[in-house]
Amino acid sequence: MRACLLALLVVSFVPDTASAQGFPSLPFDSRQFRIEQVTETHLRLNDEVEITADTFQFYADQVDIYINETEEPTDDITFSLVATGNVVFVSTDTRIAAELVEFQTADQTAVFHRANGSINMGDEVDRSMFGTQDPDLLFYGEKIERIGPRTYRLTKGAFTSCIQPTPRWEVTATTLTINLDEYVVLQNSVIQVKNVPVFYFPAMYYPIQPDGRATGFLMPTYGASTYRGTSLSNAFFWAPTQSQDATIFHDWFASTGSGFGSEYRFTRGGGSQGQVRSYFLNERETEISSGGGTSVLPARQSFDLRGLANQRIGDAWTARGQINYFSDITVQQTYNHNIFEASNRNRSFSGNLTGRLG
Repeated sequence: MRACLLALLVVSFVPDTASAQGFPSLPFDSRQFRIEQVTETHLRLNDEVEITADTFQFYADQVDIYINETEEPTDDITFSLVATGNVVFVSTDTRIAAELVEFQTADQTAVFHRANGSINMGDEVDRSMFGTQDPDLLFYGEKIERIGPRTYRLTKGAFTSCIQPTPRWEVTATTLTINLDEYVVLQNSVIQVKNVPVFYFPAMYYPIQPDGRATGFLMPTYGASTYRGTSLSNAFFWAPTQSQDATIFHDWFASTGSGFGSEYRFTRGGGSQGQVRSYFLNERETEISSGGGTSVLPARQSFDLRGLANQRIGDAWTARGQINYFSDITVQQTYNHNIFEASNRNRSFSGNLTGRLG
């Protein structure tokens, strides 16, 4: 009698492997405490369900498995999964928790409802920026769609890379598409700093290619100072080849005016490389109140040009050039935080050609 009772307890508490009479073989392994075949095309797994496949894992309280119907007879059977209750989806670099998940086994697309998760960005960004932490992209959304192996679409959601309880920055949007190897596209997005809305963008394309050299608009920056007031800076980065790039930028200053600049960089190997940067500043007359006093900054236009280049010519010769020129020393003294640059009155340019004869 005791032996029979012990055998009954073992059978009752050992999780089952998903199987049902007449139901097709599943393309994954599963463990659960109870299995029920509802219809010929509907299988239900209950209680601490674990599903394991080659590229993903599922954990849930309940998983309903449906055979997908096809218009024409075929030997390839595909399944739809509906997981509910404490659902966790895990793939190679992604972990998502949701209240409800709809999943297709054929192409591994999915829809996560009221979900949050993280994506490991270790290969896409510099790990040193995150100290000892693995660099993660954290996100949440009313609905998250997995539309490709590394592409996600968020509806009424947000993302950040900050792990603090109150993120230093966060981007919310009504629609947000993330392609981990290429870009982020946002619609009706708001950039928040410490939960305070800072910028609104009707639409934005932000490149996140692994080499960090994707052509596109860079993230705008916001600032404030006594002289310039509120400032907003935008830039466009262009990478025509792997050996050269250019950046065009614009700065808007609420109190004084605006500035326009450009930067070009190149490297051709063998010691040939260079960088040149130019900036034009257009300021209007501005009254500044600081330290209990008032001063007036005059209207003025100024420019700054700096560059350095080395170019190999054949095997024996090298050309070098440099320029350090500014048109208005008072601009340097007003805005430069570097003491040497603020006090420097010298303008210079030079060039030389070195090599050997014979």
